[in-house]
Amino acid sequence: MTSASEIGRAIAACMKRCTLIAGLFVALALIAACGWGIGGAIRRGAVAPPPFALNLGPMCALGRLSTVPVCSYATACPLDPSGRDTSIYTVWLIQRPAQPDAPARVVRLFSIVIDDGP
Repeated sequence: MTSASEIGRAIAACMKRCTLIAGLFVALALIAACGWGIGGAIRRGAVAPPPFALNLGPMCALGRLSTVPVCSYATACPLDPSGRDTSIYTVWLIQRPAQPDAPARVVRLFSIVIDDGP
């Protein structure tokens, strides 16, 4: 037979766990919403992601913005005289090998097209 105090403690422990789980779900929802909003702002060109280079010993993380011409510079664009180029932000992970004569391993983590036109 269980006493009322044991039942009360069990209910209180369950309520604490439920509150913690609910808080984690709310935090994850906020992180997802902020990420989605920032990603949309970056795509529209309202916010520019920063270029960075982060050295982590034998690893290096690199983020940069590059432009890709929509048309060849030699022929130009007869149908699009605006001359706008597509901007792409890419984050790379570069792993340097232990031996100096071995090639580095380069992994593209993600790329996002930024403001590629109307």
